[in-house]
Parts: sequence; structure tokens; C-alpha cells
Amino acid sequence: MASAPPHASARPDDSSRRLMARLSPGIVAGLTLSLLWLLAGGVARLFGSDIVVTRLLSFLGIGPAQTQVWSYPGVWAAVMLLLSAAVLTSVTALVADRAVHTGPAFLVLWLGTVLAGTALGLCMDAVRALSFLPASGIRGLTAAVVETAPGTTYWAVAWGWLPALLLHRRIPVAAAPPTARPRMLAALVSVVLFVALGGFADEARRQDIIRENAAQQGITDESGAFVDPLADGEPVPDTAPGVSPPDQGVDGCTSDRAMMLLGASDGATGHRSQVVHLMNFSEQPCVIEGYPDVAFADQNGHLLDVDVQHGSSFLAVDPGSAPITIPAQGQATAVIGWDANSTQGALVARQLYAAALPGLDRGPWPVELDVTAGSTVEVTAWHLGAAPGANP
Repeated sequence: MASAPPHASARPDDSSRRLMARLSPGIVAGLTLSLLWLLAGGVARLFGSDIVVTRLLSFLGIGPAQTQVWSYPGVWAAVMLLLSAAVLTSVTALVADRAVHTGPAFLVLWLGTVLAGTALGLCMDAVRALSFLPASGIRGLTAAVVETAPGTTYWAVAWGWLPALLLHRRIPVAAAPPTARPRMLAALVSVVLFVALGGFADEARRQDIIRENAAQQGITDESGAFVDPLADGEPVPDTAPGVSPPDQGVDGCTSDRAMMLLGASDGATGHRSQVVHLMNFSEQPCVIEGYPDVAFADQNGHLLDVDVQHGSSFLAVDPGSAPITIPAQGQATAVIGWDANSTQGALVARQLYAAALPGLDRGPWPVELDVTAGSTVEVTAWHLGAAPGANP
């Protein structure tokens, strides 16, 4: 008895045909290109310390662009690698699957991979451009340049022919190209997600570098947040904002007669104080009335958000504003008081800016105070000798 012919489902190439029906040549080419991108980044990181190998790899388009994605800390590396693959795959599919029915399959697939490489590089350049915004505002965009896209385009030219060669003979016959809208939407979403999340990934990497540098110097965040050269902030004003220089009169303690000095700091039962002095270095008495002008800068050199009030603190009683006469070679005292604060990971006072009176030019001193962002400090008026309740 003659055996029955094998059923069509038993043909060995059916599974591959079904797969090709579900995954278009453009998608498969994009996925293959993504795998090549992943391998290029691994090779670049593995041999990045060898200058000879690095130079040889540069001829193949492998270099900083691929290692950049691998260098993100923690989960961000996986996120950005997946988004890189999404951009490469979606853009390749968008270009190749629409044009592969109208031109040489090999060249169309290769063109799709090249344009995908260009798109990925432009996404990286966009992330870098947007990173200038927090520090420099809209003017920061003028510092942005297109520097990654040429490299990723060259890499795609150098490697994109591989998926095109592997797939151009396996393109199924189709009556019409696939609908463009889903592919356009996929490409747009992948590009937007890459740029949006790339900014967070860049910030995570920057903070990781800051922590590594601090660890190499034996610095911990217990005494405050790590120094961040790109942190956003304002400089400390040279004088108290909105205050005109005071009229000190002919016998006032002007800068040619008196100078401010940093005194001792003290602390007790969760409270702190910092003394400042106004020394009359002239040969004649001088007169001062009022409160010193005080401001603080954080570890990044920016104005620290501190509420400065006039009055008494736990360690110093405010005698109130009144004219006092500082004898020749004598000094007056004022006390800055505040409650102790936790400094771990916080913006803290690393410079104290002060002037004898609001409206006069401020001068800075380096300090190590646990005055943190959001703190309130009380400043006493100028008083001869030590302020009541405070150490000189």
C-alpha cells in the first residue's frame, strides 16, 4: 500500500516561513544590527585600555559611542541598551519594509541600517544637548554639537551590510508593503523614550562618577553632599540684594577703619553658634549700629537657601540694635546661632559671607558648619565684648 504523502506542516522550512511572516525583513535586520551594536560595545569596553586595539577598532566604527551606553550605572545600562535596540530596529524596519518592494533588497536593507545608525547617534547628541539646559538654560543649547551621529553612521555603514546580506534573499513575496503608520509610531516612541530616559541615565552616570571620585579621596556624604561641578545654583551676591549702602557718618566703622574677623564656633545640646568680630584697627574710636549681613555658600559655591533672622538664639542673647562705639584697637561681637542639622547627603555651608552692615560688600571665609539648605539662623546685633550667653 502506498504511503500517504507527508503533510505540509511537516516541511522543515515551515517554521522559518511562519517566523518570517510574523517578523518582517526590516525588523529582523534591525534586531541583527542591534546585536552587532551590543557586541561592539562589549568589545570596545573589553579592549578599551589597549591603545593599539582601540585605534584598530576605530577604523571599524567601534569606539566611544558604543561604550557610552555600556557605561551607565546599574539598571540604566540595561534600559539604554534596550532603547538603543528599539531605535535601531524600529528605524530599520520603517525604512526597509516600505522600500524593499521597490528597489534592490540588499541595498534597501543596508540603507535602512545606515539611517538607523544615524538616528541613534542623533538621539545621543540630543541627550547631550538637553543636559546643558539645567546649568545654562536655553543658552546652553548653543554649546551642543552633532558629534556622535557621524560616528554611528560610519559604524552602520561598516556593519549594516551584514544583516542586509543575510536577509535580502529571504524576503517573502508580498502584494503590497506593510502599513507605514505602526512603524512610524514605533520609531517615534523609541526615539522619544531614548532621549527622555537618556537624560536621567546621564544624570545617574554623572552622580556615579562624583561618588567614585569622592571615594578615591576618602570622602563620604556624612558631612554633606558630594561636590558637583555641574550643580544648578546661583552665586552669592556681593551685597545684600535690594539694600543700598548705609550712611555711616564721619565717625562710622567704615572699611578704612574696621575689618571683620571670624571668631570661634561653639555647640551644645543640639545647638550651634559662630562668632564674628568687627575690629577697629584705626587710632580713633568708630561707631557701628545694627546687625551684620550674613549669607552662606554651599559646597558647590552656590548661594545656600537659608532664612537669616535678627534675634536671639539658644547660645546667644540679642542685645538689640543700638549705636556702640568701638575703641581704637577694640572690637565688637555678633553671634550667628542655629539648631544642629543632619548633614548626610545635604547641601551645607562651606563658606560664610558677611558684611558689617547690609548694603556693604561681603567677604567670605571657609567654614565647616552644619547649616543646611532650608535652615533658619538667628544673628545678634553688634555688641561690645561677647554677646550674653555666648563664648567670645
